[in-house]
Amino acid sequence: MSKADNSDKIIIVGAGSTGTSIAYHLASAGRKVTVIEENAVASGNTGKSSALVRTHYSNRIIAEMSLYSLKFFENFNSIGYSGFTKTGMIFPFDEKYADVARENVAMLRDIGINEQEIAPADIRKFYSDVNLDGYDYVTYEPDSGYADPVSTANSFMSRAKELGANLILKRSVRSVESTRSGPEVELSDGTKIRGEKIILATNVWTNDILARSGISSQKLLPITASMHSIIYLRRPEEYRGPKPTLWDPHQLAYYKMEGSTITAVGSLDPAVDERSVDIHSNLPETAEQDYIEEYLPRIAKRLPSMGKATLISTLNGLYDMSPDGQVICDDLSSEGLDSVYVFAGLSGHGFKLSPAYGRMAADMLMGRDPEECEFDWRPFSRDRFRTGNLITSRYSEIGTIY
Repeated sequence: MSKADNSDKIIIVGAGSTGTSIAYHLASAGRKVTVIEENAVASGNTGKSSALVRTHYSNRIIAEMSLYSLKFFENFNSIGYSGFTKTGMIFPFDEKYADVARENVAMLRDIGINEQEIAPADIRKFYSDVNLDGYDYVTYEPDSGYADPVSTANSFMSRAKELGANLILKRSVRSVESTRSGPEVELSDGTKIRGEKIILATNVWTNDILARSGISSQKLLPITASMHSIIYLRRPEEYRGPKPTLWDPHQLAYYKMEGSTITAVGSLDPAVDERSVDIHSNLPETAEQDYIEEYLPRIAKRLPSMGKATLISTLNGLYDMSPDGQVICDDLSSEGLDSVYVFAGLSGHGFKLSPAYGRMAADMLMGRDPEECEFDWRPFSRDRFRTGNLITSRYSEIGTIY
């Protein structure tokens, strides 16, 4: 068994969009970084993300993080290629939630987000045959869009490597341990690597590592895995060309218009997040037929011409869900893992907020004063579930917009 004593470096476990963003931000600040990834960069749930980039959130701190991330994507060329494509997004609400949405728009504008109110009929500028039932109040974000998650994560990692970071691929982490000389990760082959600090950006697999590290089941993180399916359609001729993503909370679905010909259909149903799946079972890689038959009529009801769309493919990805749908960013010293940190429970926000997440986690790992940083990580501690200081949403009853 070998042991490399590089105690001045920070070890990041996981090379998805979050782990690579943390690596980039640390390396940019001159810190030594080693990233350990079981497979390849973005080979996990990052690669299965619909990769939407939006700023319409109903919690102020999350909205501020989304604006930071949007600006980051808009200027990503200084790092590499993200594939960020500005298409705009439309968020319609029914009369019951119109006042809540108006209050939220005021908050978003106060932050500096370009959030516009449009008449429901204005949606027909983009979708001529849209069914406006249940669309009583509509907001439009012209600056939002989508990106390429695999390219983004690889660009983060490539730039971090240029700045001195080390990347270890095809090596899985069995466990973490705190020793007198500092925290260590043990790889599956028995190799141990020591660092100054370790952070687990390991999504739904975080509790597996913690359990193998001696953490009892009662003290594991309150994270569950839920499965989200995406349906890819080829649009009919009348819907060709760039178009904004259309959120449809009235039907608990969203429709992402990708490129000029593809549409991705996904769920906004909170019941999906509440159905925990066993990540150790043989989970399907593609959507179940029942899901396809449930969601295709939804888009055809909202956008009748999409009834002529043709099915291309489907895929399944996993969300690491926390109780309030927001990340857990914390140290694990209370569990006997000194200088070991966790960044998990992303709850489907991981990619779109990855620039802000990386900045926040890097500042925490560097021991900076949270009150002087871009984002204060303390509201995201796991202690909030004990104290009841949850990160709440104005939209808790109308789907997973948060």
